[in-house]
Amino acid sequence: MNHIKGYAVIDDEMRIDGLHVIEVRHAPALVLPTHTHDTAKLGVLLAGGGSERAGLELESHTPLALFTRRPYRPHETQYHAQGARLLFVQMDPDDRRARAAIDPPRLDPATALQLGGHLVRAFGELRSRRSRLVRDAAHMILHTLNEMRRPRPPAWLDEARELLVANMVRPPTLRELGRVVGAHPVHLAQSFRAHWGITTRHYLRAHRVFRALEFIDRGVGLAEAAAAVGFADQSHMTRAIRLERGAPPGALRRQSPT
Repeated sequence: MNHIKGYAVIDDEMRIDGLHVIEVRHAPALVLPTHTHDTAKLGVLLAGGGSERAGLELESHTPLALFTRRPYRPHETQYHAQGARLLFVQMDPDDRRARAAIDPPRLDPATALQLGGHLVRAFGELRSRRSRLVRDAAHMILHTLNEMRRPRPPAWLDEARELLVANMVRPPTLRELGRVVGAHPVHLAQSFRAHWGITTRHYLRAHRVFRALEFIDRGVGLAEAAAAVGFADQSHMTRAIRLERGAPPGALRRQSPT
């Protein structure tokens, strides 16, 4: 198929039972500034990498693991040095099944991989069988997500997350953070990981990398960018970017959408 739709190359697509299933490619180091989608989505990263930020929420997609995208949610995306190939199932927000993405549960890694793999295998079947298998896989996944519990983080944990991002240049220690929000530092660390699937240290590093690449794209020098987001020095920033994006800053010079 291979045609361009905005910033993505659509390699394949199908419509089944009110669902629009598409396979898309994004260019290496492509950056999409703040934007929204008018559909609810299930997604699976097939190859490459991408990171999204929506306010305090920041996620880097794991290959073959299912993720969701809420409709009308402003977010930014940074694709990694290899670009990305993704599979999406899109739904109208008024579709009753779309609650799976509008109010998504938090998936543990094993469940995300199991559900994502099921969808990918169905999409890879022969065309004579694919429509039925993809429909059945999507319905099973949506039903599973809609039946899952959706625990909400306590207010003090949201406050802790806000404080980490607001003070990323000189972040508080866990002890200091716990004192401000009224929680023991061990309980804070355990609760943070339980609710968001990431440690406070990794969360802070991911936000610093996202922000640093924004500075670098605007022409800010590497040492200055490192200092602006709280890295100890340029080498510290470069190591963090390699860990988060799989490449050094020079390989991640952003490309604007076409």
